[in-house]
Amino acid sequence: MDNNTKETQNNKKQRPRRTFRDVMTSVGTSVRNNLKIIVWSIVLAVLVWIVVSVQVFPTIETGIADIPIQLQPTDYMATHNLQVVGDYTGTTDIRIEGKRYEIAALKSEDFIATLDLTSVRSAGTFTVPVSVTSRTGVDYTLLESSQLSVTLVVDEIATREFPITAYAPDISLPEGYYVDEITASPATVTVTGSASVLDKISRVEARASVDGEIHESHEVQTTLTVYSENGSKLVNDDIKLSTDNVMVNIPIYMQKELPLTFSFAGVPQYFDINSLGYDIQPGTIMVAAPDDSISNLSELNIGTVNISDIRLNQTVSTIPITLPEGYKNLSGYNSARVTWDIADYGKLDFPVTNITVVNTPDNMEVEIITQELTLSVIGPSEQLSALSSGDFYITGNLLGVSLHDGSQDVPVTVVITGSDGSNCLAVGSYKITVSARTVTEEE
Repeated sequence: MDNNTKETQNNKKQRPRRTFRDVMTSVGTSVRNNLKIIVWSIVLAVLVWIVVSVQVFPTIETGIADIPIQLQPTDYMATHNLQVVGDYTGTTDIRIEGKRYEIAALKSEDFIATLDLTSVRSAGTFTVPVSVTSRTGVDYTLLESSQLSVTLVVDEIATREFPITAYAPDISLPEGYYVDEITASPATVTVTGSASVLDKISRVEARASVDGEIHESHEVQTTLTVYSENGSKLVNDDIKLSTDNVMVNIPIYMQKELPLTFSFAGVPQYFDINSLGYDIQPGTIMVAAPDDSISNLSELNIGTVNISDIRLNQTVSTIPITLPEGYKNLSGYNSARVTWDIADYGKLDFPVTNITVVNTPDNMEVEIITQELTLSVIGPSEQLSALSSGDFYITGNLLGVSLHDGSQDVPVTVVITGSDGSNCLAVGSYKITVSARTVTEEE
């Protein structure tokens, strides 16, 4: 082995060996020393790419998806109550062309898609165009649109008032109780919507749910249900009710069958009212009351009959049936007929001269002008024939009468004396003429 070879081998042995860590450290140092150069190189490359893209490819195409289509009724539609049926929520996708630096970053929020409703002038089905415009004002060309037009149904919007039918199908009443007409409060509801939809409405109902037996009036809050002509529920989000909830009034009455009676007016003191027979029809009616006050009634007095109105040629009197406030006549009779049992009655006229006045004021002097008054008298024929003019007394009561100087008429009462007169009546009304004069203090 020569000396050169040995020297080379010795040099190799003397060099230290570099580890992986040393290598990575060396690389890191090199990167740090050249970092600015690397960053500027990247920036320069991007700029070069942009310049090349703009110069070589200045115009590009891009797609924009899911642009909401807006629906805005025109002034004409608003004035003529025209409205699109349903809530339109469509979108459109477009493809546009333009300058790269203007349209590359555009999104769906940068565009407005609207329906052109200027052709809508009446109710019906319309195919209207969709227009797309940019919110940012950039210059572009619309190449494609997934929604060039949209078909819509337009109807006239109307407002109508419907009565509310209230009912409580599950109500249960004990014996002796009656449910009056069930009503809703409010009694009507205003419905707004498409005229074609409103035409289908047959009724609006308020159904009250009442469980168990009830003895008194109830109020139940409930919702409204709209029914169509075929009896099915009309469910349509396009109709609006003026109210969704109403109160259903369920009036409960206690009912009772009561015999009818009446009172007599103008009965003379001498007359035996029990001697006058009669028949009243109907004899009883079914009455309902809103409280238990009816339980204390054993009969129902419907009014009065003036006994002086009875005539031989008028054997029937009609009395209107009047009830206490709040009561209901379930039988439906508006009046009762009273038939007088006067088949054996006769009529005679008696000229009477027994005429007097009573309760003359102290400051007045009264003279009776009428000296004779003819009375028409009815009664059982046998008793009537036994009477004479001397059995009658006519009295004018001046108490409460506004007297003035001169002649005037005053009402009188008739009295029939004797046992034969207790069942006879002077029918009609009578007056006598008197002459009054004011008495001065000097007199």
